[in-house]
Amino acid sequence: MTGGNKSEIPPLPDGPSAVITHTAGPVYVLRGEVTIPAFPGERLRPGDIVKVTEGAVAQVQLADKGSALLGGDTLVRFLKLTGADQQLDLRTEILTGSLSYKVEKLDESESIIIEADGTEYEIRGTEFVIRKQADGTVLIVGDGEVRVIGHVEDGETIVGPGEQLVVNREEAPGVVEDMSDENRIIFDESRTLPPMPFGYIGSPEPVLVEINTHPADAQIYIDGLRTGTGRFSSLLPKGTVITVRIRRRGFNDYAFELTADSDTLLDIALDPSSVEETLEEAKAENPLLNRLRADYERRLADLRSSFSDESSRSAEAGAQAAEERVRREQEAMAQLEIEKARGDVLETELTDSKAENQKLMDLIQQIQDLTDD
Repeated sequence: MTGGNKSEIPPLPDGPSAVITHTAGPVYVLRGEVTIPAFPGERLRPGDIVKVTEGAVAQVQLADKGSALLGGDTLVRFLKLTGADQQLDLRTEILTGSLSYKVEKLDESESIIIEADGTEYEIRGTEFVIRKQADGTVLIVGDGEVRVIGHVEDGETIVGPGEQLVVNREEAPGVVEDMSDENRIIFDESRTLPPMPFGYIGSPEPVLVEINTHPADAQIYIDGLRTGTGRFSSLLPKGTVITVRIRRRGFNDYAFELTADSDTLLDIALDPSSVEETLEEAKAENPLLNRLRADYERRLADLRSSFSDESSRSAEAGAQAAEERVRREQEAMAQLEIEKARGDVLETELTDSKAENQKLMDLIQQIQDLTDD
């Protein structure tokens, strides 16, 4: 792991706006007839279309109100950013792909609306995923509520926590349902990256973190979220701690914690795995184990963020609140250890067949010996 030359951080706006704060993989801003490579700090304008290519991600920060994570193969048009009073009045249109939002409770004068195929999704403060595909649009709500107006039952409905809504203009109006197991996994794997709030007095100082990988198609995971391949660029509040994992088949994983104390550029070269490690990797590849590992890292990041938020208010909390916080921290850490133990058990079970791998290696060696002769 080595350092390098860092990019310059453009100044963040001092009021409500939408700014790209994270990119991984090729991301572009289509502005009129011009196509601009997107980097952290790019301030969006009304009419801009953000294009996220296959396997890439981008995150847009909405001042101090929330974040929107754009998944791979996504096109989103930003129609409006602020109202006449310069308050947040965001209106976007999802043309294709997926959006994951995490939004704080909005004031009455503020508004965030998403359009998709003539249906509007109004946000007041929530965490959700919306995916537009050829066969319709799916809304998955994890927290809060989303008001939907358009091609739904009775023309208007509310989708609450743990619910989903499928809208297809070629079929009957959409009806609110309980979230399916498949969509729960999609929601868990689509959480937003650490926010970079701005636009108010006392906004945190932004720190630029850039990670390049070798080989260039290695997957980059940030706090358990698979972000993209080859390159990750991010603006983070100074002091933020993230968990980074670099993975590629045929190479050893590289994992570490990074504290955003100052602008950082890292070039990370993975070490090729040995014959034994490659055989073990092929045997141990398991989607459930990967999800458990990612979920553990996400929960650890959420817990770390929660502790940081609470510590900033601890001066006013008093002794009783401090004791309660310690108790909850211990319970949360214990739960995380249980989840990690589940992953360890799976990993142990998946590698019990070492004798088989050894036989195969012996056979390979015999073949090589015969070839040498």
